[in-house]
Formats: sequence, C-alpha cells, structure tokens
Amino acid sequence: MKNLISLDSLTDIVSNSVGILIIFAVINLIHDNNKTYQLEIPIEHRTELRPSFFMIKNDSILALDTDILFSNATLQATRGAATNERIFALDYYDVLGKIDSSKGMSFYARDTNNWPTFKELGLRTSKLTKALNALDPSKQFAFFFVYDSNDDEDSGSGFEAFREAREYLKARRIKTGWQPVNDDAPANICNNQYGKRCDYLPSYLGDTR
Repeated sequence: MKNLISLDSLTDIVSNSVGILIIFAVINLIHDNNKTYQLEIPIEHRTELRPSFFMIKNDSILALDTDILFSNATLQATRGAATNERIFALDYYDVLGKIDSSKGMSFYARDTNNWPTFKELGLRTSKLTKALNALDPSKQFAFFFVYDSNDDEDSGSGFEAFREAREYLKARRIKTGWQPVNDDAPANICNNQYGKRCDYLPSYLGDTR
C-alpha cells in the first residue's frame, strides 16, 4: 500500500501534464506556418499631435477623410437614412456608417477591392503612399483601426498590413496608434463630449526617440 500514489500526487501530475500541453499549444500557435509573431504591449501617451485616421482590413489600408465622411453622413441624415441608428452607405470606398448616440460615428468596412494594399507602400503613384507621406510629424500622428478577423484566407492579415505601415511611418518619424475592431466593435470617431471613447493616442512603439 505504501507504493500507491496518493490522490494529491495524482492531482499534481495531471495538473502539470495539462500545463505542459498548454505550453506546447501556445508554442505551436506562435510558430504556426513557420512564422514568428512579436508580442507587443503598447503604452499610450498624451500628445498635442492630431490623429489622422486609417482603416485596415485584410491587406488593404484606407485613409479616412473625415471631412468627406461626416459631410456625407450629414447628407444621409437629412434624408432620414441615419435615423434609429441604422447602418447606411457613405459613398466612400464602400464604407458604411452609423450614428451612435453613445459612441459618435461608427464605421464598417465591407468590400475592400478598391482600397490600396500595403504592398503599394513606397510607390509614387499609390494613394496610400501619398496619404502617409502627407502626414506632418510635428502636427499629426497616424491612428489605425485594424480589423482583427480575416474573412478571406487568401489575403494577408490586417495586423501584417498594420506592421508594414507602422514601420514605413516610423522611418519618417511619424508616430502611430491603433485599435483592433470588428463588426461587433466597429471603428468609431467622435469628439470630446464622449469622454475617453475619443482618446486616440499614439503608443511608445511608434516613438522614434
């Protein structure tokens, strides 16, 4: 009887085994498809710089012209399309909008076929390159709404496009901030009357000091 394993010992063995399996699962996830992903914890900070907004879905990046977007939203509101917090077309690269009384203006990305892709970065004729190069590091920073799901398995991930864009901007001393979004938690742009929901801040990861 002395050679029998106690219940406590058996519990420890099972717990350790499960823990080891979880570690292996995490390792396999990180090195999936022979790709290594850098885990990052951004630390946001206050700044006098103004945000310029971009939306990323799959491998596509769209500069959001807030003047056009809000003007189109106002036009739709006068036609009744924006009542009762309904989603409506904004006539802007297949981006849809919704006026939310608690969040400001929410945006939803649908068809991205007409959006520039991150592979166009650096090309002189690229609208994306022109939009990023137009940022003034003494006055602006780039804020990205990054879709955290990929509907098209053949396309690059939104995070891959974001990393490429951030590195491109970092070389030009442009700071960046970002927020993961999806259809359940969409991108939204608002003003200070909505409190902390409107804190669009750069992170130290984008600092070039």
